[in-house]
Parts: sequence; C-alpha cells; structure tokens
Amino acid sequence: MATYYRIVQAEWARSAMNGEGAWLHGGRWNPPGLHAVYLAESRALAALEIIVHAPREVWSLDWRVIEVEVPDELIQAVSIADLPAAWQALPSSLTAQNFGAAWLRARKALAIRLPSVVMPEEYTLMLNPRHEDVARLRVSKPKEFRLDRRF
Repeated sequence: MATYYRIVQAEWARSAMNGEGAWLHGGRWNPPGLHAVYLAESRALAALEIIVHAPREVWSLDWRVIEVEVPDELIQAVSIADLPAAWQALPSSLTAQNFGAAWLRARKALAIRLPSVVMPEEYTLMLNPRHEDVARLRVSKPKEFRLDRRF
C-alpha cells in the first residue's frame, strides 16, 4: 500500500476525489469530459504541481492536504518509453491527453503511475474515480496545509 497526496483549496476538499475538476477543465493526461483525480507521491511534489500552475497569490488561500492510500496491486506502472513523445509539452499535448483518455476508458486499473513534468524523476498518480475498485482507497480527512510564504 502506497500513500499519495492531493492538495486542494478548502472549499473543494469535500469533492476533491470525484474528478469533477478534471472533467470540467481537463489535465495533462485527460481531456475535458473524463473524470480523473491527480495525486503526487509526496506533499512536496503536490505543492510543486500547484506552484507551477498558479500565481503566487494563491498561497494566501485556505489549503488542505488529503492523504490517499492506494493498494499497490491497483496501480499500473508505465515507463517513460511507454509514453507519447510529447508528454512533457507545455501546455499539455493532445497526444498525452489521448493516452490518458484511452487509459481511463479501458478501466483496467484504478490508477496509473506517471512521471511528473515538474520533476520527471518523481511520480504522480492519475486515478479513475469511476473505476470499480475506488472503494478500496483509504482517504484521509482533509488537513490544513500551509506553504512557506517565501514561495
């Protein structure tokens, strides 16, 4: 069992695991219209994933961290060689989104372990909140999260 982290604004903490944000806006690995939940293998990486996308002012908002325990056997691992060539493109490439969309639709695993674009030596997890094994996750209550204001 591995623990992953999600940092969200307090107002979204209750719905942080339903995939609505990714469904509405898309993400690196999913186009709009598909539910997905993105997690990171550390609190630090979860924070970095927010920092690169948001203006500095967001750190004055009220944040929560959620710890999610995921059974190892429910995580599909992929190597960088398995990913589309433009997976690190900014903004996210259509090929990366198509890769993730195909994975989400196939429902072969609850989660897929993917390298972070921010730090490719570390990993993020994309969960399919519509997968039948989602009930096997252990999701903590949201806890207050603060980042040093010097960021």
